[in-house]
Amino acid sequence: MARIMVVGNANVDRIWWLDRPVAPGSRLSCQAIEERYGGGGYNTGIVLLDLGHEVTLVTSLYDDDKGRTYLNDLRQRGFNTDFVNLVPGTTPSVEILVDPQGERTIIAPAGRRRPGIEALPEVDASLVYLNTRGMSEAALKRLDDFDQVVSQYPLFAERRPANVLIASRSDVTGAARTAWQAAAEVAGPRLETLVLTSGTQPIEIVSRRDQIIVDVPTTAPVRDTTGAGDYFAGGYIDAMVRGLDADAAALAGCKAAAQRLAAAEHAGP
Repeated sequence: MARIMVVGNANVDRIWWLDRPVAPGSRLSCQAIEERYGGGGYNTGIVLLDLGHEVTLVTSLYDDDKGRTYLNDLRQRGFNTDFVNLVPGTTPSVEILVDPQGERTIIAPAGRRRPGIEALPEVDASLVYLNTRGMSEAALKRLDDFDQVVSQYPLFAERRPANVLIASRSDVTGAARTAWQAAAEVAGPRLETLVLTSGTQPIEIVSRRDQIIVDVPTTAPVRDTTGAGDYFAGGYIDAMVRGLDADAAALAGCKAAAQRLAAAEHAGP
């Protein structure tokens, strides 16, 4: 359908299924440990591949046995990996603690930040999706060459020239108009839409003039919502390139996230 460039992490997640919630001074038992691929680039890319798009992944992996296996698996899955760099180091795991209520505690490896994005490849893409830190000025300038850019809202003070910013409501303070003003400083004049998600709560879609509230469809509860925001982005982007408006795209994002989470629920542990 469309050729999409996804710029974001490909991680190895290690899920610890706990017998009770994390609490100070407690002793926990682990019912099972599951290792799987994750990261914002991988998760969103998988949704887009499953929806029939061509996905060029721009990321880096560590040059060890685990990283090289990951790279080969990405190719087998259908990603264009021409711009996946292998960098020196040992592949760490992102530790994710999940309690019986589905609450997550994510522990990222300390001091293991991969290189930033110095340049974007010369790829003829219909849309670029960004979920990464540390983009150089040259890489940001290159975004001018693309008609559509969607970005996750950066958690740190970084510019993200984009038509659409997607954010968790907990990461953006203030009412809708205040959130829009802050987003406009991040994305610049090309910003058209700010999408604010909040789990099962209604989605706020904010533009320069309007605000739309979209109710999240009811779905069966799942034990682990890891990656839900990434999956939502994949469904939203698919709807965008098919020409749907923002509220329909938000519903498509909800559907994609629900389907991926349900599939993971049936898979284990």
